[in-house]
Amino acid sequence: MKSGIRSVSVFSPAKVNLFLAVTGKRPDGFHDILSVAAPLQLGDVVTIEARVGHGEVDCLCPELQLPVGEDNIAVRAARAWLNKARCEWNVCITISKRIPVGGGLGGGSSNAVATLHALNLLAKVPLPFETLLDLAGELGSDCPLFLFGEPCLLEGRGESVKPLPAKVSERFRGSRLLLFAPSLGMDTTEVYDRLAHNPGWYSDMGHARALLAKWTEGSDDVDALLANDLQKPVFEKCPGFPVLLEELSEGFGWKCGMSGSGSCCFALLDNGLGVSGGVKKIRSAWGEDCFVEETAFA
Repeated sequence: MKSGIRSVSVFSPAKVNLFLAVTGKRPDGFHDILSVAAPLQLGDVVTIEARVGHGEVDCLCPELQLPVGEDNIAVRAARAWLNKARCEWNVCITISKRIPVGGGLGGGSSNAVATLHALNLLAKVPLPFETLLDLAGELGSDCPLFLFGEPCLLEGRGESVKPLPAKVSERFRGSRLLLFAPSLGMDTTEVYDRLAHNPGWYSDMGHARALLAKWTEGSDDVDALLANDLQKPVFEKCPGFPVLLEELSEGFGWKCGMSGSGSCCFALLDNGLGVSGGVKKIRSAWGEDCFVEETAFA
């Protein structure tokens, strides 16, 4: 790279967990999971500007007050890439946010992976995919998923990622869903701690694998997959969540779930099904400032 500034913008998708079984706490403090997650058409845009310099990294987010130091995962991603690529670029990251923070939609992890991808696009000699995968796994459990850009099976603490077979992924393609979240976010560590204090809430790994195998080998739609063990601790803390989801299910026929550790919930929508009545119900329950967005699987 010459002394001039080069830049590139990369789409940074949200994700939802359609199936999330948590089977126990690991010796390293993380939890073992078995999950199916899929990227969405909703997402942020990450823009990277880079020039020859001394390895300085800055991060801006016009819509939100986000940490811009070493705690910011996109900053950590840039530093990890620069170190691995042995580059001394000065990098400025600008994140245009649409994914709600603390919603269980993987926004921070997606931004980190978009940063890795963008820097790779600017590099004369990009890092190989396997190296990016290692960097993503070191940054966070949710990160490796976003390198694949398609529905995937997640195992371990989430870092073991395998794309679903093509015929299974087709069940997701383009299907509509409505995302909705209150103005409060959830602390993932707190949610997992609540689960750990109630070991009876853990799933049996053998049973979870059997459920997934039956769905994968069959022909049922995505809604037949819906399950999330983290709903138990979240619903205990926020009892209004299950009340609203039940009202939406009974009143509008929506198939509802919660993504990751929350707070964002979603409803799978049949083609042609209107959403105005349900949106009114959501805003009545969670206030006019709550997040509501219709989108689709990528």
